[in-house]
Amino acid sequence: MDSRWLKGLTGEAKETERKRIVASSTILLDAIEILESFEEGTPDYSSPSWAYEQADRNGANRKLREVIKFLKVR
Repeated sequence: MDSRWLKGLTGEAKETERKRIVASSTILLDAIEILESFEEGTPDYSSPSWAYEQADRNGANRKLREVIKFLKVR
């Protein structure tokens, strides 16, 4: 579990929040599955601006992977 989920919490509040997040893991796994379907594939090399499109796609995919990693609580 990413430590940002529990940032600023201590003691019993931290443990309560951890349990709540873990209990929601089924929903988080569903969200991960949906997000993974958004990841884009190969560029259209016939476009003159394919390199810019690929750079944008790479950045978007990188952010998707970061969000997916954050949502994995187990």
